[in-house]
Amino acid sequence: MADRVHDVLVVGAGQAGLGTAWWLARKGVRDVVVVDAAEVGGSWLRRWESLQLFTPRRFSGLPGVPFPDGATPTPDRVEMADYLHGYARRLDVPVRSWTPVTRVTTHPVGFCAETREGPVLARQVVLATGPFTRPRVPAAAQELDPAVAQLHSADYCRPADLPAGPVLVVGGGNSAAQLAVELSATHEVTVLSPREPRFLPERVLGVSVYWWLLLSGVLNAGGDSWVARGIRRRGDAIIGRELRRLRGDGVIGWRTGRVVGADGDRVHLDDGRTEQVSAVLWCTGFLPETGWIDVPGALDADGQPVHDRGASPVAGLHWMGLPWQTRVNSSIIDGVDRDARRTARRIRRQARSETV
Repeated sequence: MADRVHDVLVVGAGQAGLGTAWWLARKGVRDVVVVDAAEVGGSWLRRWESLQLFTPRRFSGLPGVPFPDGATPTPDRVEMADYLHGYARRLDVPVRSWTPVTRVTTHPVGFCAETREGPVLARQVVLATGPFTRPRVPAAAQELDPAVAQLHSADYCRPADLPAGPVLVVGGGNSAAQLAVELSATHEVTVLSPREPRFLPERVLGVSVYWWLLLSGVLNAGGDSWVARGIRRRGDAIIGRELRRLRGDGVIGWRTGRVVGADGDRVHLDDGRTEQVSAVLWCTGFLPETGWIDVPGALDADGQPVHDRGASPVAGLHWMGLPWQTRVNSSIIDGVDRDARRTARRIRRQARSETV
């Protein structure tokens, strides 16, 4: 496998990687290969069973292939997985599933990606594994008594995964909101959020709120704009108001604070309070997994990507699908098109400069 040198290797066959491959083909970069650690779309199937996207179908498609109509305004996880699987089959580039990359290093021809099938050489590499790969759990989770049931949202499938009785849902984002609502039908639920949430209605005047966010310029606001800075400071809004209604009706309890420690069956909050728990669902987000990237200058001291709008300071290395990469919507499906097109143009320019 290593005898051949590809023009571009795309690591990751999620929406960011597939969208980039589509644009590379249309920009005339033909020798492209995409690899992924699992089956295309498989990450969606590993999420909880009731997962429904908040983005309407119009905002859930990738370049060149609109998301198909369906029985609901927004797709579910199975539809999303099927769409990505079908999208990969329509690409003009090969997509190799079940080909995890264990290490990426520099090489005289550009880069070398080590896989279980052997090394893959490429002149340029797109790192598109996404920011949501390693579950983030507070260190305090290790201090809780083993009798306290704990799950991260990445491992939760259905309410029966948690024992009967009270559940503390830790997190202030849309995952925490959706799972708290689901669990409230079978469990006594309390949400522990780091801040008071902002709720946005799913529809305004009968139209999806995403259309209003698009028309107002919020979705495509630059990553360093005052709009983006405000969102990052206040945190993401919760789409839908079911949690707010259940909270107001007393069905779901609410606490504000952050977990800073634990002891036995109690978690300690940053304001000095403690909460007794028998089960915890951690909806505390994810971290990027970058330990396999062994390229000097690609990562900062904390292992975070170093980039300027997706362009690494390492020539030939590119990032895709990062939060705030260029705009507010860079890390959601709707934001792939523009970022992928920008990345493909940059790759083509570099390829042409190397042949001059």
